[in-house]
Amino acid sequence: MAARRGPLQPGDAARLARVLALLGSDHDGERAAAALAAHRLIKRLGLTWPDLLAPADPRAAPEPPPPNLLEAAESRLRQTQRENADLRRQITLLKRRLEALQPRPPAPEWED
Repeated sequence: MAARRGPLQPGDAARLARVLALLGSDHDGERAAAALAAHRLIKRLGLTWPDLLAPADPRAAPEPPPPNLLEAAESRLRQTQRENADLRRQITLLKRRLEALQPRPPAPEWED
């Protein structure tokens, strides 16, 4: 399996921390089992110890800033308002076309 290269996921980091904490045990067998468990965990994740201990790549792209949710909502609102105005104009135009196609009854004659 190729090395994954990258930070540990939070759950994996927590699991590794719990296992590594056992290296301080007073019992030889517990320390040996913890070391083996840590090694197997790192291997299962596709990492090596040098991968895990290497400093972060300074050239790695920073995470994008979180989106400005208020700005996004306001933009969507403006877009919806424009769409509604366009639809109202289309409805008005279609009503006029329908009225032009319908024959009008003759106007009643008023008797004096």
